[in-house]
Amino acid sequence: MPVRSFVLIAALLLACAPFAERAQAAPGRTRDAQAIRRALALHPLHTLDGKPVALDGGVLVVNFWATWCKPCRHELPVLDRLHKELMPDGGRVIAVSLDLEGENVRRFVKANRLGLPVCLDGPNGLAKQLALGEVPYTIVLDGKGEIAYTLAGTSDRQLAELASVARRLAGEQRTAVSEAAR
Repeated sequence: MPVRSFVLIAALLLACAPFAERAQAAPGRTRDAQAIRRALALHPLHTLDGKPVALDGGVLVVNFWATWCKPCRHELPVLDRLHKELMPDGGRVIAVSLDLEGENVRRFVKANRLGLPVCLDGPNGLAKQLALGEVPYTIVLDGKGEIAYTLAGTSDRQLAELASVARRLAGEQRTAVSEAAR
């Protein structure tokens, strides 16, 4: 094999290595579900005003985002509306910011009139623990804390699918609670 071909192949392998590593570490796969649930349960999160946020009970949509991420800025108002829809059934959406500066997040929340709980966790918090390779990244948990859906990136079609899954789970939860009350 000529040296030039060897160098080219080696360069391609090195260039692709980070993507291969990220694909193996990406959460949302069945083998990672337990680790994701454990990390969500053990990692303390606080809203922008310092109140603790529990990541248990009911249908929960956890969105990882940042103010500098254009797709994140597009999807947060959609997720805010979903949060309002899920609340009557005990569901909720929580936005976890990877920003370093809380003031940037506060300005964004105020400018967009977001009502969903927003947490500031920074780039070295839960997102790093979960080895998220990109934002936005969203995890949907059912009422039992099982991972029902994950979404890396965003498109209107994907957001609609995510919302549909969350609504269906919230409806199932409402039905189960109603039947248990009888």
